[in-house]
Amino acid sequence: MLKEYDREKAVAYARKWALDHNPAYANYEFYGGDCTNYVSQCLRAGNIPFDNIGEHVLKKWYWYSEYSRTPTWTASEPFYQYIVGNNGISTENYGVYARDAAYNELELGDIVQLVYDNVAYHAMIVTDIILDGEYLVDYLICQHTYDLLDYPLSLKEGEQRYIKILGYYQ
Repeated sequence: MLKEYDREKAVAYARKWALDHNPAYANYEFYGGDCTNYVSQCLRAGNIPFDNIGEHVLKKWYWYSEYSRTPTWTASEPFYQYIVGNNGISTENYGVYARDAAYNELELGDIVQLVYDNVAYHAMIVTDIILDGEYLVDYLICQHTYDLLDYPLSLKEGEQRYIKILGYYQ
């Protein structure tokens, strides 16, 4: 059964730790970047459970320690491949349920990635939506590596990929 992702909790966590690092997790800033580790922490704060079910490490998503984690937790492209590839509806389905999205479909707690040659190299979380009446003006994001709190997405350079978090199976 599909369960609801707590977007408010994910965003509250994102804002709390945007300019600092939660000491409960390792900081990968000096090992290629901490952005996806941070986004994964935000999803976890939004009640997305660890996924230990997949048949190999790229079909799982968890972080127990610096030495017991999956690349899908800390690396942008493996994260993307896992998160949008974990959508087969079956009795074995477990973990996050997400899909590619259009820019105007994003909600609080959804994910934006920067991509080059169709490969993700950076991840951010949507923390606010700027509207002018009913019209979408911009999104605000939080991120790590170059730590930013409620930064306008329109100021981010590069090709963007949008990921809608639909919930999770447990």
